[in-house]
Amino acid sequence: MNTQLKEFFRFLVDFSDEELEEVWTFFHPRKIKKGEFLTIPGETAYECGFVLKGCFRVYYLVDGKESTRFIGCENIFMSSVPSFTTQKPSVEYVEALENLDLLMLSYNDLQKMYELSPKWERMVRILAEYSYNEQQKRIYSLIAHSAQQRYEDLTKSRPDLIQRVPQYIIANYLGISPETLSRIRKL
Repeated sequence: MNTQLKEFFRFLVDFSDEELEEVWTFFHPRKIKKGEFLTIPGETAYECGFVLKGCFRVYYLVDGKESTRFIGCENIFMSSVPSFTTQKPSVEYVEALENLDLLMLSYNDLQKMYELSPKWERMVRILAEYSYNEQQKRIYSLIAHSAQQRYEDLTKSRPDLIQRVPQYIIANYLGISPETLSRIRKL
């Protein structure tokens, strides 16, 4: 099994080498070029991908305007999660912001993993809880913090994003205009 993915799984749950090797055949490599999409609205996300290398974002198009919901980089699973978990068409875009090296896992193979051991269901529950809590923090930040505070929080918690992601996407993620972000950065 890929070392990066093995370390990720073991960080969450104490898997044995045998348990990890048992599921390795469920994963297959995939490359997505910068600017390409893993999922677009109307398509169903039949797979999720573990990011070995690269950066992506998840966004909606509302009245012709982009609204970035999430930005992620290495060592995270990416997908249109609502589409993947329900196996219904997506309402969001999942776009590569950099060239991506992924290990893909199908929805059906994830179901097989659940049958192999309760540890896999536990791992996904831990990931879901973490994701939920992070989204709640983000919602609170958008409601309760100033634009400057949101930017400062992002630079402290994810300085890599500031260097890797175009500023107009950072602004969009923070819920501000690129001009406002430019002013904040000059302070």
